Amino acid sequence: MSRRRRSRSRSGGWSHTTLVAVLSLALVGALAYGVAGSGAYTTGALDRGSSVPVASDANGLLALDVADAVTANETSRLVTVTNYLGQSTTVTVVLRGDAASDADLVVDGATVGDSASVTLAAGANRTVDVAVDGTASDGSSLAFDVEADGAGVTVSAPNRSTTVTT
Repeated sequence: MSRRRRSRSRSGGWSHTTLVAVLSLALVGALAYGVAGSGAYTTGALDRGSSVPVASDANGLLALDVADAVTANETSRLVTVTNYLGQSTTVTVVLRGDAASDADLVVDGATVGDSASVTLAAGANRTVDVAVDGTASDGSSLAFDVEADGAGVTVSAPNRSTTVTT
């Protein structure tokens, strides 16, 4: 009597070649996604420690409409912020560099200094104005940062600027 031997090959699993190919494609895709960011916001940070590139200023989850120019010795609109995050957020605008000594932020007609925080409901927008000193130079840059914090999400838009005219 002869006995039949069963073959002991692996079946139903991923072959080594298939696994390497899938992982290689995933790595190439992840690298391509990271390199092809939109450049609007530096990052969007999520609770899970993720950081992803997001859309342009006007089309982002935190839409920014930055004034083309502001006028020295006057109060002018600096930025209008619209919250598309789907939840209430606290938005903070901070003047940077020379702007901190040449100007003050104004919210609802009240001068608030170099930093202004406002709370925006989902879908709401708010304008932050700036009162520029008369000593500011024509053509100089007025630099500022914008950040929004909500439940489990932070959106950062650093290094924004507009031009001062006299």
